[in-house]
Amino acid sequence: MEQFLQQWFNHYEKGTGVELSELDGTTLTHWTHLLSEVKAGGLTDWQKNPPGRLALILLMGPVAHLLQDEAAVLLQTRSRELCVSGVAKGFDTQLEPVQRRCFYDPLFYSTKSDDRALLIRLLEGMQSQVEQRVKPAWQNWYQQAAVPA
Repeated sequence: MEQFLQQWFNHYEKGTGVELSELDGTTLTHWTHLLSEVKAGGLTDWQKNPPGRLALILLMGPVAHLLQDEAAVLLQTRSRELCVSGVAKGFDTQLEPVQRRCFYDPLFYSTKSDDRALLIRLLEGMQSQVEQRVKPAWQNWYQQAAVPA
C-alpha cells in the first residue's frame, strides 16, 4: 500500500494529475497487479485505515480509468462507496490536503447532486486547514467542485 501511494503521489504532483505516458513499465505492472487483486476481492484489509482506504479509492477510480480497465465503471461505484463511508468514519480528516482531494475523487466525478453538495461541504471545511502554499491548488479543487457535473 505504501509503495503504491508513494508512486501515485510522486506522479500526482500537487493536483496536476497522473498521465499514463509518465509511468514507467515497473509502475504500470505494479498498478495492474494491484488492480487485479482488488477485482478478485483482495486487499479488503486496506479499507480499515485512512491510507489503505485512499489507496483502494485510487485503484478503483483513477487507476482503473487510466489503465482503461473494462470494469472501470463498476469499480468507480465501489470507490464512491468507500469514499462516502470513509468520510462518515472521519478517515478523510486524517490525511494531508492533497491526499484528501484524492480521497474525494469519486465525488468529483459523480453525477449525483448529493455527492456534489457533500464535496463542496468537505472542501469548504478544508479551507481553514490548508497551508498557504497549497491554497492555489485548493482553490482549483473548489472551483472544479462548484461546476455542475
